[in-house]
Amino acid sequence: MARRIRLDQIGDYSEEKLNQLMRVVVLETDTELKARSPVDTGRFRASWAIGENQAGTYDGGEKQPATGANRGKSEPPASPLPGPPVGINYVPKTEKAGNTYHIFNSLPYAEALANGHSTQASAGWIDLVTKQMTNRARQLADSIGRQD
Repeated sequence: MARRIRLDQIGDYSEEKLNQLMRVVVLETDTELKARSPVDTGRFRASWAIGENQAGTYDGGEKQPATGANRGKSEPPASPLPGPPVGINYVPKTEKAGNTYHIFNSLPYAEALANGHSTQASAGWIDLVTKQMTNRARQLADSIGRQD
């Protein structure tokens, strides 16, 4: 049986569902970018951050000497960093439709890694994540639309 929503509740119901969609897409995009990030010391992966209605700068810590332990591997380590996403003016699980979320990495070598400088991640890997998450958002929107 379909859920009945009073006319005066449609706006709140729709907003709740859009916020739900935003929450999932922002967090999954952050996780996917971290999981696919090439790793040598882990600083690049740790420097992804989310800005709510703004981008900023974030550095995952002091540069560590490269051990080479991950150099030459075609796949990054399987698990992303533990813990909640790092944010600039952003608190996880408070995403709302109408806000703009910027997931960024401000390290000086981030652009080179995005363009395929590492053997662990070919050029265009960020574009692939973008396409994947666009499809995921469509899939979630369709799923949310069919709920209740």
